[in-house]
Amino acid sequence: MKISKSCYAITGLSAETPWAVNSGFVVGDYSTLIIDTGSNYLSAQTIFGYSTGINQDNKCLVVNTEPHFDHIGGNSFFRERGIDIFAHPGIRRTQEIFNQNKEEFNRTIQNSVRQAANEAEAFFYNTILANPNKSAIQGDIISLGGIEAKIFETPGHTPFNISIFIEPDCVLYCGDCVVSEYLPNLEAGDQQDWINWLQAIDTIVSLDPVTIVPGHGRIIAGKRSIKVELERMRSILNTAIKDSKAPTL
Repeated sequence: MKISKSCYAITGLSAETPWAVNSGFVVGDYSTLIIDTGSNYLSAQTIFGYSTGINQDNKCLVVNTEPHFDHIGGNSFFRERGIDIFAHPGIRRTQEIFNQNKEEFNRTIQNSVRQAANEAEAFFYNTILANPNKSAIQGDIISLGGIEAKIFETPGHTPFNISIFIEPDCVLYCGDCVVSEYLPNLEAGDQQDWINWLQAIDTIVSLDPVTIVPGHGRIIAGKRSIKVELERMRSILNTAIKDSKAPTL
């Protein structure tokens, strides 16, 4: 889906129920920047196909917005092609955690026969752990030729979340710092993380985007819709801070 002159969104990529994860890419004069690689190798193939179809001569780069596997699961597809992956330097997942993630995914399969057959392995076909190999922190700029991607640290969902702002197009790719319509995933954090998350939302407000590509849910287009969605996120976080628990617990 083309969302601005240079920016695209890929929505509805397969992930754990009920989540479908979003990705996207930005096309410059000589480089194309892919934001997040999906849950698995097959999602990465899809993302790569869409992103390279716009300008096939462009160099391909990738950035991960966070460490959760629905955003980095397709990394190996890109690394085996020598494509650099940028991310917060704190993102370093282990094989043990990746194996746990696959086991958790298998437990979401409701049919007991399919679960016993470990059909999650089909979902993770050819998917191996691949961590980012390049750092991206607050203030970094990735030049794509004629357009730049600016990096902002937006922690809260995890300590290592980053957002990518394409200023000329007023488009923000923010991973799970914002999810539209869904309840955000607060289970891994605590009150301080949620306070940090509120500050990250303040950062987003200060950037004044006209389009947000969230980690999950529909694309948020228009300042009015963005205001409504960010206020919804604030309300959920403030309630979690007050009650000292995530809304889904």
